Amino acid sequence: MLLLVAGCSSSSENGGPVIEGTVTVDPEIDPSGDYSGIELLGALTGPDGAIRDTLYFAETDSNGRFYGKASIDRRGIYPVFVSRNNNRLGLINLVLAKGDTVHVEAELPNLNQTASIESKEQNAFRKFERLQKGFNRVASYVNNVGLSADSLEMEITKWSELFWDFYRDNPSVYAGEQSAAASISLLMGWDNDLMLSRTDTLLNQMNRLPRELREQLTNYHAQSEGLDRSLTFLNRLQGQAETTRDLIAVRKEKIELLFDSARTDTAQQLLEEFEQEFANREQEMAWAENMSYDLEILAPGRPFPDFSFLTTDGDSISSQSLSGSPYMVEIARFDSPLYQQQYEQTVAIAQIYKTYGLTILTVPVATSDTALRAFFEERTKLWQVAAPGTFDTNELASTYNVQQLPTRFLMNDQGKIIQRYTGAEYDNVVQGLQNILTQEQIES
Repeated sequence: MLLLVAGCSSSSENGGPVIEGTVTVDPEIDPSGDYSGIELLGALTGPDGAIRDTLYFAETDSNGRFYGKASIDRRGIYPVFVSRNNNRLGLINLVLAKGDTVHVEAELPNLNQTASIESKEQNAFRKFERLQKGFNRVASYVNNVGLSADSLEMEITKWSELFWDFYRDNPSVYAGEQSAAASISLLMGWDNDLMLSRTDTLLNQMNRLPRELREQLTNYHAQSEGLDRSLTFLNRLQGQAETTRDLIAVRKEKIELLFDSARTDTAQQLLEEFEQEFANREQEMAWAENMSYDLEILAPGRPFPDFSFLTTDGDSISSQSLSGSPYMVEIARFDSPLYQQQYEQTVAIAQIYKTYGLTILTVPVATSDTALRAFFEERTKLWQVAAPGTFDTNELASTYNVQQLPTRFLMNDQGKIIQRYTGAEYDNVVQGLQNILTQEQIES
């Protein structure tokens, strides 16, 4: 359980945020009245959850009081872990910004229920969350009931203005930044001119964009104006980056964009420069190693690595047997909520494109025969599934560099990779299939 909180006073504008307060223990659990030794640790964590950078540390005295300054490069939400006697008791996410003071009053063991958190940033973020909840209620209604095109556009315009008004009223806090991003994202596809204008306003003030918005705009420029325009957009972000973290994020996106667009030579060149510059950063080198493997083996245009699987029907299916027609291989867990949500979309794709010769193969990991049968009790099975337990999962993950599930690969009729799709990246599968069909028509 964790401890974060915000204070009303502020320190120097350039100083690290102060995190202070009191953590006590329920007298029924510890009647001693000695609250010393409770540790608070603010840290950045890696994808595996391991702590990779300590930003804050404080320890309570006998009265439960603690005080310290955090070291952060930009405002945002940071986790603070609370521990005692080497036992981690919980986690709470804290909104931190330079110059702010976060004040916490809480009692163990129920920190989440008892914590009182006050600060300029935290208070503003609570207001933003209320605005978000209002929008989410409307979005849920629209998804369930539906609206006419005109009414939907009016709602989008209205909520985009509400989010933008919140940003204009709170331009210097994290909540304002997030509200501006929500306003801009809503406009995409409805009023692109206003979307781009507001993007410029936000970028000019902050010299950066929130990650999700940055990725959305990168894709928007690539789809509407081409790859070069998208790279120009990322170059602008790279030139304005004020922190190493922002710079690294943008440079990674450039390399990944070039990889996805089959510009492997340019991607390789930028990757080598990246490795030289950040050779002393373990996490970045791990990412670079994965990307290097992808560029060499799994880049669009490369032959898909050979495979052979025994299916649940007792047949054998391989890269050789699928030669001559497009196919998609998906590596997934059947108990994944995301995969289950996407399944009906896959069914639709299979039905629409089977006339064009599309074959789908699912390779289920961490799945038993019983779980597989249960999955298909209420679902249509239209394609081949590799039999659980007949392949080496570790070898599979290594060969196809699986970092996230589900992972899908789409190949053309020559067995060459068209694109890889990971996690929620699935909407562009249809575009990839259309590209295959268009190329076949040109060649014929």
